[in-house]
Amino acid sequence: MSQHGSQPLIQHREDETKSPGRAISFVFPMILFLGGLALFTIAFNYPDWTGWLFVGGILLVALAFAIPTTIVPALEDRE
Repeated sequence: MSQHGSQPLIQHREDETKSPGRAISFVFPMILFLGGLALFTIAFNYPDWTGWLFVGGILLVALAFAIPTTIVPALEDRE
Protein backbone atom coordinates (compact mmCIF):
# COMPACT_ATOMS: atom_id res chain seq x y z
CA MET A 1 0.00 0.00 0.00
CA SER A 2 1.55 3.28 -1.07
CA GLN A 3 1.50 6.55 0.85
CA HIS A 4 0.79 9.03 -1.98
CA GLY A 5 -1.13 11.52 0.13
CA SER A 6 -4.73 10.57 0.62
CA GLN A 7 -7.62 12.98 0.20
CA PRO A 8 -10.51 13.05 2.67
CA LEU A 9 -13.66 11.37 1.45
CA ILE A 10 -15.84 14.33 2.41
CA GLN A 11 -14.42 17.83 2.05
CA HIS A 12 -15.02 20.35 4.80
CA ARG A 13 -17.00 23.40 3.77
CA GLU A 14 -15.37 26.76 4.31
CA ASP A 15 -18.67 28.64 4.34
CA GLU A 16 -20.81 27.65 7.29
CA THR A 17 -23.65 30.01 6.46
CA LYS A 18 -27.11 29.15 7.65
CA SER A 19 -29.33 30.15 4.78
CA PRO A 20 -32.97 29.29 4.05
CA GLY A 21 -31.80 27.38 1.00
CA ARG A 22 -29.85 24.94 3.17
CA ALA A 23 -32.94 24.28 5.27
CA ILE A 24 -35.07 23.77 2.17
CA SER A 25 -32.49 21.36 0.77
CA PHE A 26 -33.15 19.20 3.85
CA VAL A 27 -36.90 19.64 4.35
CA PHE A 28 -37.99 19.17 0.73
CA PRO A 29 -36.17 15.83 0.24
CA MET A 30 -37.54 14.62 3.59
CA ILE A 31 -41.08 15.39 2.41
CA LEU A 32 -40.39 13.55 -0.86
CA PHE A 33 -38.98 10.57 1.04
CA LEU A 34 -41.98 10.33 3.34
CA GLY A 35 -44.31 10.77 0.36
CA GLY A 36 -42.56 7.89 -1.38
CA LEU A 37 -43.03 5.70 1.68
CA ALA A 38 -46.69 6.69 1.76
CA LEU A 39 -47.06 5.67 -1.89
CA PHE A 40 -45.48 2.29 -1.09
CA THR A 41 -48.05 1.85 1.64
CA ILE A 42 -51.18 2.82 -0.28
CA ALA A 43 -50.13 1.09 -3.50
CA PHE A 44 -51.56 -2.24 -2.36
CA ASN A 45 -54.96 -0.74 -1.52
CA TYR A 46 -55.64 0.09 -5.18
CA PRO A 47 -55.29 -3.09 -7.26
CA ASP A 48 -55.63 -1.31 -10.61
CA TRP A 49 -52.94 1.25 -9.74
CA THR A 50 -50.54 -0.88 -7.66
CA GLY A 51 -47.69 -0.85 -10.17
CA TRP A 52 -47.92 2.85 -10.97
CA LEU A 53 -48.15 3.91 -7.31
CA PHE A 54 -45.25 1.65 -6.30
CA VAL A 55 -43.05 2.92 -9.15
CA GLY A 56 -44.02 6.47 -8.19
CA GLY A 57 -42.88 5.72 -4.64
CA ILE A 58 -39.55 4.41 -5.92
CA LEU A 59 -39.06 7.54 -8.03
CA LEU A 60 -39.90 9.85 -5.11
CA VAL A 61 -37.46 8.07 -2.79
CA ALA A 62 -34.75 8.10 -5.48
CA LEU A 63 -35.29 11.83 -6.05
CA ALA A 64 -35.21 12.43 -2.28
CA PHE A 65 -31.74 10.87 -2.17
CA ALA A 66 -30.54 12.54 -5.38
CA ILE A 67 -31.34 16.10 -4.31
CA PRO A 68 -28.94 16.40 -1.35
CA THR A 69 -26.28 14.05 -2.71
CA THR A 70 -25.92 15.14 -6.35
CA ILE A 71 -28.18 18.01 -7.39
CA VAL A 72 -27.47 20.52 -4.59
CA PRO A 73 -23.66 19.99 -4.64
CA ALA A 74 -23.66 20.38 -8.43
CA LEU A 75 -25.57 23.67 -8.14
CA GLU A 76 -23.22 24.91 -5.39
CA ASP A 77 -20.17 24.15 -7.53
CA ARG A 78 -21.54 26.32 -10.36
CA GLU A 79 -21.48 29.44 -8.19
